[in-house]
Amino acid sequence: MKYISLMTALIFSAGALSSERSTVSFSIDNDGIFGTDEDYTNGIFLSYTTGAISPYSLFRPLSLSYWGANSVDKFEFQLGHKMWTPSDIESTEPIANDRPYAGYFHAELNYISLHPQQAQRFNLTLGATGESSFADKAQQLVHSLVGSKEPNGWAYQIEDQFAGSIGYLTHLNWKRQPASGSTSWEISNVTEANLGNFRSDVSTGAMLRWGTDLGGNFGSANISTENPFKAGMIGASNRGWFSYFGLKARYRFNDVTIQGDRPGIPEPSEAYDVTLQPLQAEAVLGLAWYNQYVGINTFIASKTTEYKEAPGLINGNGGLSFFAFF
Repeated sequence: MKYISLMTALIFSAGALSSERSTVSFSIDNDGIFGTDEDYTNGIFLSYTTGAISPYSLFRPLSLSYWGANSVDKFEFQLGHKMWTPSDIESTEPIANDRPYAGYFHAELNYISLHPQQAQRFNLTLGATGESSFADKAQQLVHSLVGSKEPNGWAYQIEDQFAGSIGYLTHLNWKRQPASGSTSWEISNVTEANLGNFRSDVSTGAMLRWGTDLGGNFGSANISTENPFKAGMIGASNRGWFSYFGLKARYRFNDVTIQGDRPGIPEPSEAYDVTLQPLQAEAVLGLAWYNQYVGINTFIASKTTEYKEAPGLINGNGGLSFFAFF
């Protein structure tokens, strides 16, 4: 009996230790895996997630514990850089009916609340587009180093302006069942809403996962082509792995990377405007693995076009995340 009690205590203490770890993550997205250099072409993200916190009075209504659940709550701080380009980056003239050049350099503050049956994230994002995003300099530098095509159209990018949003994301477990060995499978709903002058949208979809300790890492994978994995949303789990596949539909009300002004465009500038496609869809396929110290995630993703004049129907990209617990 003493042996069983000791083992039980060790198991619960290991889970508690895991939930209190801080997380550092570095992620990169790029469409080069599909041999393209257009639309959403690159993203870089560096994040720090605190260990488990006791919800402060101000944030307590954002915690699942406020509604009676035994949750693990955390803050996440992230710096990110995203870049969009037209299909022909070598052109020195603006291109009609093609996506504008756009960059977004931003900071995020996320409040995360985790439970094996539900995970949620409240988000505040603040950043800048245009020259303040440094997207033109970043792409020119990287392409010169790797010998890629020289981008010649950044003079026509979306204008320099402040852009931000607030958002809410929730994962709801629909069903989780044991599979073979120590693995389980799970299907969940992922719903998200964002409001701001950067983007405003609502989306919902379903995610299928198969792997180990799915309750402990529930909510860490999202359905998105842009930074879909949040290592800081791994909760009380010391080790695990899982594959994931998700599909979602979205209605987007505004998008500054498509609709923003471009002061460098020659008159009449309306000839180069593109039209937001409000109805959109995304799909993601990925694999994540981690132990008590480090982890890695890789994914490929695709989305329908985000503007009506786009020549194709689908764009794709892939990415990697490296993360560590301490």
